Amino acid sequence: MDRIMNFESCNDLGSNMCGTIPIPTPTNNLRRLPFTPFSPFSLFTLFSLSLLSLLSLLLAGCTSHDSASQGEYGKRLAGVKLRLVVVDDPAIATAIRGLRDEWNAQTGSEVEVIETTEEQIADAETLPGDAVICPEYLLGPLAEAKRLAPLPRSITRDPQGPWSQTFELLRNLEAAWGNEIYGVPLGSPVFCCYYRADLLERLHRKPPKTWREYEELARLLREEGAKSDGLTAGGAKYGTVEPLARGWAGLVLLARAAAYAKERDDYTTLFDEKTLEPSIAGPPFVRALEELVAAAKLGPPEQLDFDPAATRAEFWKGSAAMAISWPTAARTLVPGPSPKRGEGSVVPATFAELPGATEVYRASSNSWELRGEDAGQQVPLLGIAGRMGVVHAKSEHADAAFEFLFWLTDLQWGSQVFAASPATTLFRRSHVAAPKAWVESNASATAARKYAEQTAETLSRRQFLASLRILGRADYLAALDEAVQMAVRGKKKPAEALKTAARKWREINQRLGVERQRAAYMHSLGLQ
Repeated sequence: MDRIMNFESCNDLGSNMCGTIPIPTPTNNLRRLPFTPFSPFSLFTLFSLSLLSLLSLLLAGCTSHDSASQGEYGKRLAGVKLRLVVVDDPAIATAIRGLRDEWNAQTGSEVEVIETTEEQIADAETLPGDAVICPEYLLGPLAEAKRLAPLPRSITRDPQGPWSQTFELLRNLEAAWGNEIYGVPLGSPVFCCYYRADLLERLHRKPPKTWREYEELARLLREEGAKSDGLTAGGAKYGTVEPLARGWAGLVLLARAAAYAKERDDYTTLFDEKTLEPSIAGPPFVRALEELVAAAKLGPPEQLDFDPAATRAEFWKGSAAMAISWPTAARTLVPGPSPKRGEGSVVPATFAELPGATEVYRASSNSWELRGEDAGQQVPLLGIAGRMGVVHAKSEHADAAFEFLFWLTDLQWGSQVFAASPATTLFRRSHVAAPKAWVESNASATAARKYAEQTAETLSRRQFLASLRILGRADYLAALDEAVQMAVRGKKKPAEALKTAARKWREINQRLGVERQRAAYMHSLGLQ
């Protein structure tokens, strides 16, 4: 089991004598000795009995002492009072409150759980607790402001501990800032592709590997649905549906652009590393937005108001053949109109990794080149949601706070606490064996297992694109949201919309300080 601390037995904690001395049985054997008041045997017998009595007293004392020591060890945090702050996630806060008595019984420590918002954390001069569970991307601004304590090296260097079981990209990138590890990963979903297995089988097609295949397949599925009278004949009304609401449209664009823009061994994909000039108006992002606009025409017009939860709901209704979102068992599907006859009665669905690309844009040569096999076609976008545990740099009980965070991630509690939030997903290899805690009940056990295995692979890749974790993230993404929505509505050409977004990014840089933002961006990638 994933634990940061194991409780030892009396034999391990006690003296070398405790539990190791063989105890003779002074019963029938002594009665057979030729005992007389003056015989040598009587002296030997008296000596033996005295020795046995002394040993019994010593052993009793050892057992009593070690039992007391074990009790004291089990309450080693007695008197320690921790305050845990949960940011914008009431489901996680509620689940943790339900475990406070268990933690207290094991350690003697008390925990107060309070809730707050991202805005309040950002505006506070100091963190209002010993530990904080917050959106994954907040680690950056908090670490940059030197508010966080680094993770103890004893944890990160333990080859058998819970850290070694955490997916590589979570522990090596999302939990890191500069050259230090500050976070305890609690689940960070990546977008994946939902698809109707039955409809693809009917067309003798496989899940798309590239975005061009994705658009082609979505168009074909919509046309086939129209031919068969859509839902009433088991088809799908829409080829695909994507979360294009404000707050999500820009992230979908980045996920689509990742394979086009992310060069091997080049991590400064969104900005120039020296000048912080935005790269988002360049050819890979323009191509991604053009393809997004084309695919949006194959989905419902309401998707401009869809977040990932609404996108999942639309798919499970049976109205779309594919969708972009991520699985969660944390909340019921978004309520909507009553299904039509035959709608959603059987939706044999499964999951695939997001499509990728066969080409990558080389900024150094201003040209498109084939992606090498070692680079791979698929490049995941990290940091779209997720939760991270961090510890206040000025906490008087930093070690106890880290221990509590890891205790919450234990195999016994991890899925109970963190699968309660729709912003998380499995984050340890041990979770792969029990994926249904993280996947909605609509999906089959086979589909859930495939998603778990796929997530483990995705979060272990060498190639990835990290979304923004620096100050001003919401403003940067809002500019991208607007660019996507303007392009989908036909109010601006994709290239023009992204030029406007790039101008807004420059303005954000100027407002927050170019050098300050450049340093933070480099720290976010572990490059300084």
